[in-house]
Amino acid sequence: MSNRYQDFSPARDFDEGIIPFRIGRVEQLPVMAQDESCHIIKQYFDYLESSLTLQDNSIDIGQLREMLREVSRFLRSGKSQIQDDGYIRMLNRLTRIYAKGIRAQDDRAFTGTAVNFADILNTVSQNYTGYDYSESVGLLLHYMNKLFNYREEGWIEVFEHLLSMPDSIHVMQLLKEQHLQEIQNWVEEGVDNLFAIWDEQLEVIGKLNDEILELDREILQRKRALLSDRPVDPAASVVSYAKQRDVRSIDRLRIKRVELLNAREGKLELADLLDANIQEFGDRLTEIRRSTLIQLVWSNPNV
Repeated sequence: MSNRYQDFSPARDFDEGIIPFRIGRVEQLPVMAQDESCHIIKQYFDYLESSLTLQDNSIDIGQLREMLREVSRFLRSGKSQIQDDGYIRMLNRLTRIYAKGIRAQDDRAFTGTAVNFADILNTVSQNYTGYDYSESVGLLLHYMNKLFNYREEGWIEVFEHLLSMPDSIHVMQLLKEQHLQEIQNWVEEGVDNLFAIWDEQLEVIGKLNDEILELDREILQRKRALLSDRPVDPAASVVSYAKQRDVRSIDRLRIKRVELLNAREGKLELADLLDANIQEFGDRLTEIRRSTLIQLVWSNPNV
């Protein structure tokens, strides 16, 4: 490899903990030959695969996301000069990597980088439609479903990447004719906002719980104060004005407590309704994924 590509040498700075093959600023790169570009991307995918297979909390998901964004930017820049055979090798490798996530006991890192997987597939599909994307798209449906079930906002980004893939790809024709429009209809009805609204309701419920707890403490303290405030004359039957005021104050606190309880009940009912809607759409995503995979198997026995 010539000196102008020495920054991508796998040996350089590795001992210092610096990942040596990072692309950096794409706009500063020269136009590369396919072999050079594929060599760089292979190193990215080697690192990605070795990281994803760690299956522990040491995985830096943020770093993996940024690295995959670099690959996508590199491919979109037009400087990679990758041809059909290079795209095939790249797609085969990336699909094999993410297929492992289906069997992984801890798929946190796979789902955490699924949006970037979708981004690369979408980017490549704009330049090369001759690949059989069936398995790759099936994996995207799997991870989109997982992200939604984990209540991660990234599911909508995976969906948008799917929607952007060319209609000329067979599996995309199938999806767009039968399922993606249904998901789009849900999105237009606001399903992508359900998580945020649900979180807001839980936050409000938490604050109401705190207010109710504080009121309980205050009511208890005032009741104790009343009980400890004994009259000087045991025979006295007239309740002092101050004590009457304290009793009324406790009554007002009790009324406020009932109001807060009613407000919390309303928020709980709304949260339950949102949760049911989320569950309904999540179940539908699962049905769509399974239906699509069954149709692909019947139409292509090699899938």
